[in-house]
Amino acid sequence: MSVIEELQTAVASIAERAGPSIVGIGRGTRGSGVVLASGKVLTNAHNLRGDEVTVTFADGRRTRGTVAGWDGDGDLAVIDVDTAGATPLEWADGASLTVGSAVFGAGASHGGGTRVTFGLVSAVARAFRGPGGRKIDGSVEHTAPLAPGSSGGALLDANGKLVGLNTNRIGEGFYLALPADADTETALDNPPALPDLAELEALFAATGVPVTALQITET
Repeated sequence: MSVIEELQTAVASIAERAGPSIVGIGRGTRGSGVVLASGKVLTNAHNLRGDEVTVTFADGRRTRGTVAGWDGDGDLAVIDVDTAGATPLEWADGASLTVGSAVFGAGASHGGGTRVTFGLVSAVARAFRGPGGRKIDGSVEHTAPLAPGSSGGALLDANGKLVGLNTNRIGEGFYLALPADADTETALDNPPALPDLAELEALFAATGVPVTALQITET
């Protein structure tokens, strides 16, 4: 089997295995999320516009979810939602990634379905500013292409296990992911408290989202 054929097989296998665990966040698939436990979806905090959100599963099913925890500084949020038997992704140790590691990006496509792309880790221990302005350390830089709406989706290893949560694009062809580490697991098991209105107003004002979006429940 040639290298190209092996890569085709790997992408197809990852899509089949991880696809049902990737969800769309918001109407129009503003972002993506990952089913990591029964009834729990992890996504980026910047994908949310209120305390409820539409969640679209890979099979096209749509339902409403409630924000259970929100960390603007760490750009993480946990959503309580009926996952209807979607298999949670298995965790791997994101800290084990090194430059040159093969990774796969998985994000939701509009209306259901999952995009899967291939890339390599180009740097580790990167830092960036979260939506709340705080410096976030330990991020993974990679080259797996991500379409708009992929933030909050999964970064996977060659075995289809979660090694990071895709967050943002930096420059041309490079992307950052929050590592799947102990802090991320803690956020899932013990969701951070929801912010008060003043904190949300400050965040959305800084990121250009109208404050009136806070009043919208059908997102």
